[in-house]
Amino acid sequence: MATQRLIDWHSIAAFRSPIRLLCALSVAGALALSACSSQNAAPGATASSLTPRAFVPAIGGPGDRPANAPVSTASPVAAATPATKAPPAQSVKDARAKVLFIQGDHIPESGYAHSRARDDGTKPESFTRLRAEVLEGDLQLDVDEFVLTRNNKVDAALLGKYRVVVLGSNARAFSQNETAALTSFYNNGGSILTYAGFQYGPNNWDSDNSFLGQFGVEVLTDNLQPTVDIIDIISTHPIMAGVNAIRGEGISQFIIGAASLSQNKVIARCSPLTRNGCSLPPADQSKVKKGDAVACVFVRENARGGRMAGVCDSNAFQNGPGTGSDIDQVDDRLFARNLFRWLSKQ
Repeated sequence: MATQRLIDWHSIAAFRSPIRLLCALSVAGALALSACSSQNAAPGATASSLTPRAFVPAIGGPGDRPANAPVSTASPVAAATPATKAPPAQSVKDARAKVLFIQGDHIPESGYAHSRARDDGTKPESFTRLRAEVLEGDLQLDVDEFVLTRNNKVDAALLGKYRVVVLGSNARAFSQNETAALTSFYNNGGSILTYAGFQYGPNNWDSDNSFLGQFGVEVLTDNLQPTVDIIDIISTHPIMAGVNAIRGEGISQFIIGAASLSQNKVIARCSPLTRNGCSLPPADQSKVKKGDAVACVFVRENARGGRMAGVCDSNAFQNGPGTGSDIDQVDDRLFARNLFRWLSKQ
């Protein structure tokens, strides 16, 4: 018995060795955990036969603790797990909202496409200053262009990358599926800007109307009138804040059907329609019915956050200088900045 007691005493002594004490007090030290694992191993066990497990610091039962020792209420230490690497921070470029201009492939008599946001910028009809100075500069938006031809299409995969889609110089009517994709984009919170013009080709009005008709809106043909200042403005809308005049030349106005006036808000008119620069071609004048409105700028919103705007002339966005108007005349620059700020929801 004496020999047995001596062995038991040495076992207890070993139990209370400094290494055991270190195991009891440490919650994270790798050295202590390794030593503790070695001490707890069964006789003859090798390092390769030890199974990693959670370490719970404990020393026998109550009889192994002095009566006056404090009782720990801390929760057992969870098993060590590898640290999770934080995802890379989103870059400033990735965080910027994006604008897509849907352009056409029509080449007018000038011999080059008009209203391109990413051409060389040397032509007065270019939109490179609108892009670089207002959209990318002032509003910190990223800008892309998509040239619509007979051989490609507009679909949800294309539109889903953008906050604002501009129906620019597109000159072919949208198919039923393309109209559905644009409608879904708007219904789910996207913003759409539309404008038309003589230099975009003979079918550019049909292109926009294949989308706009469902909302009670029709864009009219270019009136081929001289330069005019649009000054009949509803200044309470954010797009028109500080804007006293927009300058256009050969404008394509919108008929807003009487039944849709509660959803489509007119915020600028070229009035009166008898004024030089504002008048409608006879064929378009006959389309205007009692109760309809003729708009130079209209806006529309839906419950999902979708926004839509129509502008009767894109000349206000041109680089200039040239005949007609450009971004540096009257309040055109301020109008452009306000317009895209509202559409991009800044």
